[in-house]
Amino acid sequence: MSTSTMSFAGFSSDFIDRLDESRRRCEEYAEANERRADSILADLRKVSADEQRGIDSLLRRIRSLRQERGIIDGDGSDGGGGGIAERRKRLEDKRAKLEQEVSMLESRNRVEQTQLEEVLAEEADVRGKADKVRARKEEIEMARGVTVEDLTKGLLNYRYTGLTFELGGKGALRFKFTKLDPEDHSRKFTYTLSMDDNNEYQLSDVNPTLDEKQTNSLLDDLNADHKNGFNTFVVGIRKLFKKTIQ
Repeated sequence: MSTSTMSFAGFSSDFIDRLDESRRRCEEYAEANERRADSILADLRKVSADEQRGIDSLLRRIRSLRQERGIIDGDGSDGGGGGIAERRKRLEDKRAKLEQEVSMLESRNRVEQTQLEEVLAEEADVRGKADKVRARKEEIEMARGVTVEDLTKGLLNYRYTGLTFELGGKGALRFKFTKLDPEDHSRKFTYTLSMDDNNEYQLSDVNPTLDEKQTNSLLDDLNADHKNGFNTFVVGIRKLFKKTIQ
C-alpha cells in the first residue's frame, strides 16, 4: 500500500502576499493624493484669504478717502478712483479664478476617492473569497488527515476480509476486496474513489456493477461527513458487493 499527499485548488500564500502589497500601494497612493489635495486646498484658501484681506484693506482706504474728500458717489466713481476700482476688479477676478480651481480640485478628489473606494471594495470582495477558499481548504485538509488516519488505522481492521487499496492518479484511491466469494477467494471486487473540483467524493470503476441508487446514497452520506463517514462508506460498499454473490 502506498500513500501520497492529495492536492487541492486554492489561493497560494504568494497570491495573498501580492494582494496585501497591492492594497498597501493603493492605500499609500490614496493617502498621498489626499495629502496633496489638502495641501493645495490649504494654499488656495490662504491665497484667497490674503486676497480678501487685500480687497478689504483697499475698500477701507477708499471709504476713508471718500469720506475725507466728501465725494462718495452712488456709482463709486470719482476723480482718483478709477485705478482702485480696476485693481479691485482684478483682485475679484483672481479670487473667482482661485475658487474655480479649488472647486475643480475638490471634484477631482471626489472622483479619485470614489475610484479608491471601488478598488478597496473589490479588494475586500477578493479577500473575502480567498478567506472562504482558504477556510474550505483547511477543512478539507483536516478531513483528509482524518481519512488517512482512518485508512492507516480503522481500515486495517478489515484486512482479514481481503481489503487492500492503493493511490491512483490525481489523488484517487483504488480499493480491492477479495475473500468475498466463498467459491473463489481470489476474485476481485474493485472500485475507485476520487475527489472533484468541488471537493466532493466521486465513485467510479465499480466492478462488478452495483445498484447506482444504493451507491449514490452511500456517497451522499460520505460527502455530508468527510470526517466520520469513510469507514461507513467502505463497509457499505463491501456489503453491496457481498449481495452480488448471493
